[in-house]
Amino acid sequence: MFKRLIDFSSALVGVLLFLPFFPFAWLIVKFSSQSSVFTRDNRVGKNHKSIRLYRFSVSGSTSGEDGLIAYPVRLLRFLRLDGWPLLTNVLKGDLSLVGPRPEKPEFVKNYSKEQTKVLTVRPGIWGPFRSLTENSTRGEHKRGKEYYREHVLPKKLEVELKYVHNRFLGRDIKVLLNLLANRVRRTINEQLMKEAKNRNFFLPLDLILILLSYIFAYQLRFDWLVPAHEYMIFLKSFAFVLILRIITFYYSGLYKNLWKYVGIKDLLSIITASTISSVLIVAIVFMFGDSTHSRSIFFIDWILCIFLIGGSRLALRLFNETANHEKRLRENVLIIGAGDVGEMLLRELNKNGRDNYNVVGFIDDDDAKHGRSLHGIKILGACEDIPELAEMLRVDEVLITVNQVSSQEMKAIVDYCKQAGVRHRIVPAVCDLLSGDVHLSRFRKVEISDLFGREPIELNLSAIKNFLHGKRILVTGAGGSIGSELCRQISEYHPESIVLVDKNENYLHETRCDLASYSDSISVFCSLTDITNKRKQRQLFKQYKPEIVFHAAAQKHVPLSEENPEEAVYNNVVGTKVMADLADEFGVGVFVMVSTDKAVNPTSIMGTTKRIAELYTQALSKNSKTRYVTVRFGNVLNSNGSVVPIFMKQIERGGPVTVTDPVVERYFMSIAEAVQLILQAATMGKSSEIFILNMGKSMRILDLAIELIHQSGLRPYEDIEIKFTGLRSGEKMYEELIGRDEELVPTSHDGIKTLQSKNGIKLDLLKTQIEQLGNSNSEMNKDELIRKLKEIVPEYEAFGVTIPPLNSKQEVATQENKSRLLRHRLKQNVGVS
Repeated sequence: MFKRLIDFSSALVGVLLFLPFFPFAWLIVKFSSQSSVFTRDNRVGKNHKSIRLYRFSVSGSTSGEDGLIAYPVRLLRFLRLDGWPLLTNVLKGDLSLVGPRPEKPEFVKNYSKEQTKVLTVRPGIWGPFRSLTENSTRGEHKRGKEYYREHVLPKKLEVELKYVHNRFLGRDIKVLLNLLANRVRRTINEQLMKEAKNRNFFLPLDLILILLSYIFAYQLRFDWLVPAHEYMIFLKSFAFVLILRIITFYYSGLYKNLWKYVGIKDLLSIITASTISSVLIVAIVFMFGDSTHSRSIFFIDWILCIFLIGGSRLALRLFNETANHEKRLRENVLIIGAGDVGEMLLRELNKNGRDNYNVVGFIDDDDAKHGRSLHGIKILGACEDIPELAEMLRVDEVLITVNQVSSQEMKAIVDYCKQAGVRHRIVPAVCDLLSGDVHLSRFRKVEISDLFGREPIELNLSAIKNFLHGKRILVTGAGGSIGSELCRQISEYHPESIVLVDKNENYLHETRCDLASYSDSISVFCSLTDITNKRKQRQLFKQYKPEIVFHAAAQKHVPLSEENPEEAVYNNVVGTKVMADLADEFGVGVFVMVSTDKAVNPTSIMGTTKRIAELYTQALSKNSKTRYVTVRFGNVLNSNGSVVPIFMKQIERGGPVTVTDPVVERYFMSIAEAVQLILQAATMGKSSEIFILNMGKSMRILDLAIELIHQSGLRPYEDIEIKFTGLRSGEKMYEELIGRDEELVPTSHDGIKTLQSKNGIKLDLLKTQIEQLGNSNSEMNKDELIRKLKEIVPEYEAFGVTIPPLNSKQEVATQENKSRLLRHRLKQNVGVS
């Protein structure tokens, strides 16, 4: 009742005050409008009552109006007097001064039951949503009804529902004050921006500030009582000071800079120009003036001049940024990690994310940081405090910026976010640390590789940069998971050129498009060809003269290789031989081959062919100037055709999730980490070495499947069935990283080891065996092919295939392998050691 009394009395006063001007407003609108003086609009009011609203018809452009009419029309719009007739609706009781803005019937009919609660109160001329977003939603009606219905209306109703549930007079006053403040700020900013676009805008401003600086220097020096003698010196010298400073400022380029982006360099220019002009002023005054003149005046004037000139630029930039970033509906975010990446993220959010994000605090597990502030944002607590802080501060999203976090720590962070019911994303810190910047577009969701990855490794980034910067690089398999990530990370170090080689058109095109967005300064060339085509590959080497070759092309899927063994031999053996031979022929500096843990004591055709590729590059390196390096690692999470995307598709379909065996284990790492290892290893060691990563413990595939189901918000065995299908041909129960004739040797990097083999192989013999294998590959059946492969790799054991009797050494190796497999499975099932 009290609110209605205020509405009625305020509207009555407004009507009476404007009434004398009504005839003039009527005439202005009549002469400027092509249609009627008033516009009528049907809206839905309190309790679904239909109300008709009237306004003066002053919408549209004034470009076609003559000068006598255009200005009064713009004045009506500016003062919002076109809505004066709405006060009659307030008098009738249809509207309130402040309340939810009334909507058209076509929108109201789609309200949910909860949203219809906004119709339980009188709508208002001014609404709470408008006070928050007056500038941000200006012009959005031009995008059409569908855009308004899908993007604007839900946010508007959310704000208005909060208003309905918590109405009081003080809140209405706050809404009106926000509207007034936004209007004033925008008006001042628009006028200021209009003037400041003129390069001469700062010239009169600087003249005033320089004069003020000189006046205050005298006043401060003599405690506001300037002696007559000094006052006469001031009168004689102030014009000279003004001219000399302006000339110095002009030739220092201060009037050529874009003040909207003023920064440290611009402030340094102001300091330099002020210093030069002050030195000249002092020299001239004491040379031609009074030597008894107070010297401290010029020192005070120098300080004040820098403060006023620099401060004016900063104040204009600050005002421009705040005026163009009015308070809007923003998401409250917590940043995990108050370190370098967290600080860069905060600066990026303040610069480009101010419209969408409101940083409410930092989270960091370092107790010494708690209670402190970073750029004015408090560090509130540790990760375990996330649920409590999220509820207290109404957090919408958590942004994770810690760049050295273990998989267990990441799991804990994700669990805390789930408890709090908030979204969470991660900043890919490797790119950020390389570029020294953080971009909102690089945020990504927390992936399974973050939860099951190994302990983070430290890279020697300077060594990698020195190795790659300005080099000509060729990457085979550039469209694959490893190859494409290699290209992306290599491009961060700005090589001279990258040649992409792949036989898959779509994947190759995707990689080239990715690189185009990374850097325009890198020359990228694509070759849609097979690595077994020696003639075309020789042309590539001859044309582009690569200095470093990363050989990532391979046939990697075990089941497909078992079904198509001849293709595995061509791609993995013959293809590697072609590329390695060409690297030697054209004097390539470094040849890096990507291998797999399946090459160790292989039980599959794929693993055996990769082992042959390892042996060939090692043998070739002994008589070559090229440094041949092999990098061996386990399975890669989220790569094309790997278990993670397969499991995710099965979960999306409702299951079942298929696992080969309950105890089957694999080593895992993320794609990015695998590529980091490749790049780091390429900078290390000597030729013919095989590098492996300290991969920690292997992981059960079953545990991975269970975690993925949990991450999807479902329950294993209840919501999603897990089905065991048995090992397929060529698959192992567990993988190994070190062969029986190999031993680990430490390197300069704690997380990387190298392997030394006790047994070598002669290059001539291996060449002959590979040529025989390649020439007769298509004519042999699978059993014959396996026999040929076993001649080269005696430790190869193809389960389910009859092969000739083994010699004594091979028999012992096979029995050891079977015994080790049995012991491992017993240990997993019953704990036997």
